Amino acid sequence: MKTSLGCRTIAAIAATMLPLALVSACGADASDDGKTTLTVASYGGPYQEAQAEAFFEPYMKANPDVKIVQDGPSENAKLRAMVESGKPQWDVVLLANDFGNESQGKWLEPIDYDIVEKASLLDGYADKFRAGADVEGTVLAYREDELPTAPTSWADFFDTKKFPGKRAVNKFAAGGILEAALLADGVPEAELYPLDVDRALKKINTIKDRIVWWDTAAQSQQLLESGEVTMGLVWVGRAVDAGKASPVKIDWNTWLSQDAYWMVPKGTPNAEEAMKLIAYMITKDPQVAFTQLIDYGSVNREAAEDETVRANPNRPSNHLDTQVPMNDDWWAENLEGVMETFNAWVLA
Repeated sequence: MKTSLGCRTIAAIAATMLPLALVSACGADASDDGKTTLTVASYGGPYQEAQAEAFFEPYMKANPDVKIVQDGPSENAKLRAMVESGKPQWDVVLLANDFGNESQGKWLEPIDYDIVEKASLLDGYADKFRAGADVEGTVLAYREDELPTAPTSWADFFDTKKFPGKRAVNKFAAGGILEAALLADGVPEAELYPLDVDRALKKINTIKDRIVWWDTAAQSQQLLESGEVTMGLVWVGRAVDAGKASPVKIDWNTWLSQDAYWMVPKGTPNAEEAMKLIAYMITKDPQVAFTQLIDYGSVNREAAEDETVRANPNRPSNHLDTQVPMNDDWWAENLEGVMETFNAWVLA
């Protein structure tokens, strides 16, 4: 689960209770025992625990001369500040769709595709300054016990007569609601960007009194589990978890990409070793192992077709044919202005 476009940042704040081995303020190329130390920053919580089990621990076992130190939560602003100080403390960092575009390349090392196998990644997950970590998504989740029929389109989310009840929506402009509104209003996927924000808000106005806004992923899951809402635009991991405790299902005809990417901060003295770690993490076996620990999809082509991955219908990488990719470059250029417009509309 990809904030995706900010939503991961919100989630990361709640993850600070995770007992991570934090890097010292000064950072280091090598530890006292002579090993190369790589500091990896991620989102924390069960997500980072799964990464440690699937990626970090096996890599250290296979490379005894490398020590991986975990830090978190990762944040765009922290990365920029580190790089601008000339002393980046992170060697590898996981961030969401809203960072790592070419316009932000001054804070990042280019991915070395002589080390990282570009061809092994799914289409769209190998960029100049970032390599895909996993396939996540914002999905339409619904209470099958509260609706007369299952929703099957973006328009169904906005049809409160045929599909009664409240809607859970992320109170974040880039959380997917604008795209969902335009698709529901008849905009073809190929013509979605640049987003017509005014048209989207006009469409959302038709259900504004039925929206329950959520700020954290935990809130979105609770809203579905409690039955306070009958539908929600939520992160796939939370939708799957809600379905374990209540009759919550996912409509895979309607979902938006929300992904995570590995990046290397510009100026790290361990760039080559960082690339080697990324190269390992995107290979088939570690990717399959990760998907067995948490409900996200694999970015590795072979792993995405693995029987154990395909067997789970809630893997986002099993549904790429219905995925609506969010345009990260457009959001990187327009997020600030759209946020101002969106926040003003929410309060109106």
